[in-house]
This record gives sequence, structure tokens and C-alpha cells, in this order.
Amino acid sequence: MLPLLRICVDRLFATAATLSDQDVRAPSLLPSWSRGHVLTHIARSADSRTRLLTSARTGTDLPQYASEDQREREIEEGAGRPAAALLKDMDTALHRFLTAADKHPSNAWSVPVRWLGGGLRPVRGAVASMLREVEVHHTDLDSGHRPAHWPASFVARELETTTAKLRTDPTSPPMTLCADEDQVLRVLGNGPGPQVKGPAAELLGWLTGRTDGHILTVEPRGPLPALPNWRS
Repeated sequence: MLPLLRICVDRLFATAATLSDQDVRAPSLLPSWSRGHVLTHIARSADSRTRLLTSARTGTDLPQYASEDQREREIEEGAGRPAAALLKDMDTALHRFLTAADKHPSNAWSVPVRWLGGGLRPVRGAVASMLREVEVHHTDLDSGHRPAHWPASFVARELETTTAKLRTDPTSPPMTLCADEDQVLRVLGNGPGPQVKGPAAELLGWLTGRTDGHILTVEPRGPLPALPNWRS
């Protein structure tokens, strides 16, 4: 997964490098966040996962973040910087994480570490979750990177992860998802409900609030089910 993450980081950097000071002040796809907020969030997300790898490797108790308040404060404080500073910060943080992951001992990936809001979980999730941060927030920059550009292997894994999460959410509406690529029926909510069908990337984009789902089809014909709010 690290080779794919490196490719996705390079694509993100190529997009971010085109943004001017005015561009990074413009709104992102996330409510109340500018592109500067998104770039800062990616950088701090990378730093947080580097801490988790350090914790697992050294045995030192280093939580991902001290608190949710700290996480939000760091993003807000960093969002207003010039484009060049945002780009350098993100690039440095991401490559620091990639280096740490590349050198992480093979026998230390199962070590439990303290994730924000998730308690103790194995550090092995750091790489997959960093890939999710990079790809989804690349889209949030609203600079041309869409769910259709997400790698197929990433989409396949995240569609399973996302539907599993929604199955545990009591506010999920009844529906059955069917991706064009595999034709697997994924039942959510209490009962089958309508069938929502389309490309896997578009299904994932809709489920995570990154698209409005306008190219998806609903059978029997009708509006798309109302989804619970997705935590950015």
C-alpha cells in the first residue's frame, strides 16, 4: 500500500503546487473550511500518524492528538498561511510519514496505539487511513480531483469499510447498494429499501458526502435516500 500512497501524495502535491495565495483562501468542498484548512489538516494528519508509528516503535505513549480541541486549533491556526508555506508544510509532513512507515519494523505493525476517538487499535491502520486522508481531501480541494480519479483498489477497500460503518449507524436509511464493477448487493439499514446503483467510486463519493450522487440510479425510481452526516 505504501507505493500507492506515494503515487497519491505526488498527485496531491502536483495539484497543491498550482494554488496561489488567493486560491488557498477560497472555499473547499468542506463547510466553513478554505483550501488552506484542508492543506493544513492533511499535514497535521500526517504528523499525527507519524506520532503513532513512533509510539509503536519506541513503546512511548504518544497519542495521535492530545485532544479534539488541539486538532481543531492547529488546523485553524495554520490555515491562513501563504500558499508556499502551506505547500512546504504538507510536503514535509507527508514525506516524514512515508519515511517513518517505510522504516517501521515489520514486527511492530500490530502494536496498539492511541487513536483519537478510537481508543487503542493496532498501528497498522496508519497507512490505509493516511491514504484515505490524501485521496478524499485531495477531492475536497475542489481543484479537479474527483472520486472517478480515486484508485480502484482504494475504492474497493473503502466501499467495504464505509458500508460496514454505516451498518452500525442506527440513522442509516434502508437501502441496497450495488456497484457496477462487482454487482454485489450491500444491504444497509432496517430492510432492503431501494437499490442504489452506479460506479463504485461514485457510490463511495456519495456515501462520504463528496458528490451529490446525481449519476447514480435508484430502483424503484425515486430520490436518493437521505444519508447520515459524514464526519470529515
